[in-house]
Amino acid sequence: MVFAGKKSSELKFETPKEVLCPNCNKKNTTKVSVIGTYKHLFHIPFLSGGKFGKSVCENCNHEYELNTMPNSIKLAYYELKETVKTPIWFYAGLIGIKTLVLIKIFSRYF
Repeated sequence: MVFAGKKSSELKFETPKEVLCPNCNKKNTTKVSVIGTYKHLFHIPFLSGGKFGKSVCENCNHEYELNTMPNSIKLAYYELKETVKTPIWFYAGLIGIKTLVLIKIFSRYF
């Protein structure tokens, strides 16, 4: 059984109309994704691990990671990344523990 680890979740994706796939030269087929990673304990997310990007051409299934993306796709990725926020549920474990500690502290006074 895995007690701790790292998982990822697709936060947002978009298919920009102006991006041309460098592999098959088709327009409007490249899906650009922002993927967030988080660290978990007993499958409860505790900390955000950051965001990274990936793009896939839906026509030829050619995949690019962020460091190998052509500049046109990389520009679309950075524009998409600007609109994405880290979800609050990435910190659900920390929020839960903090709430339990506060309940324990204030239960002495009431």
